[in-house]
Amino acid sequence: PEELIEFIKESPTAFHAVSAMAARLTESGFIRLEEGMHWNLKQGGSYYVTRNDSSLIAFTIPEHPFQGMRIMASHSDSPSFKIKENPEMESEGHYIRLNVERYGGMLFAPWFDRPLSVAGRVIVKDPSTDGKPSACFLSKLVNIDRDLLMIPNLAIHMDRDANNGHKYNAQKDMLPLYGELTAKNTFFQTIAEAANVTEDEILGHDLFLYNRQEPCIWGASREFLSAPRLADLQCAFASLKGFLSGAKEDYLALHCVFDNEEVGSGTKQGAASTFLKDTLTRIHRNLGYNEEDFLVHLANSLMVSADNAHAVHPNYTEKADPTNRPYLNEGIVIKYN
Repeated sequence: PEELIEFIKESPTAFHAVSAMAARLTESGFIRLEEGMHWNLKQGGSYYVTRNDSSLIAFTIPEHPFQGMRIMASHSDSPSFKIKENPEMESEGHYIRLNVERYGGMLFAPWFDRPLSVAGRVIVKDPSTDGKPSACFLSKLVNIDRDLLMIPNLAIHMDRDANNGHKYNAQKDMLPLYGELTAKNTFFQTIAEAANVTEDEILGHDLFLYNRQEPCIWGASREFLSAPRLADLQCAFASLKGFLSGAKEDYLALHCVFDNEEVGSGTKQGAASTFLKDTLTRIHRNLGYNEEDFLVHLANSLMVSADNAHAVHPNYTEKADPTNRPYLNEGIVIKYN
């Protein structure tokens, strides 16, 4: 669990998770490919490719002709709050809050009264293309590695019915407090400093709130693990570990991690995109297989979608299936539809 905890701490956003996995793959001898360049694949080779800096596919090619694929797929994103454009909001002439929108389906209550910060990426112009007709752009990771924000709860004295249930409005109740009025116009200065660029160099951003509380192992016998972003970084990390340690001798083996599962996967880097099909098609064509070979390999393939399952909740036992009762620490749950 210590390795998993370290990986989660490295991965406050999907961009950081993919970067952390790419670093581990590179250390293991994998060659990075680019979708916008020609590939030169070889039997026995190990490669990986990313899309949007937030999805990744790694694969190993057997030394001899293969008859199918073995694919493990997980996702890199977790529910959070995304920073909107022009995020600073002055309140009562005394406070600066940030304008956010919900990303994915989450429980709102656990976000209150916790130390939060901001991470993600910013897009800047590649300085090497200055003066050229077609400018290129760079993506730079950002992590404000300190307690920066908080979403303050309303005191019980001002909402006596709070414990009877409350319907939260994400646009009103979940706006994080950034600072006093003196913090006005400093948010993107803070982001620019973290990215080691000037504020006017930032052309776009994908920034998210993240929970600063560190993962912990707890329980009478230290049998439980709690961590933010556990779904689905737990499966992404376990899949990577299994992928790296497996023999991978007879099948094309793929470790796939997609973004945007929390909002339906229907993006250019989501599981519903062309990323996996494009990658498989390029691998086959690069190795000299034809379309018939590709279809035969598809028919002889297996894919596992790896995501967290829900164990029986000790306080809500009636919420679980009456005969299929998965309990914590009793092994892998296999779900099928």
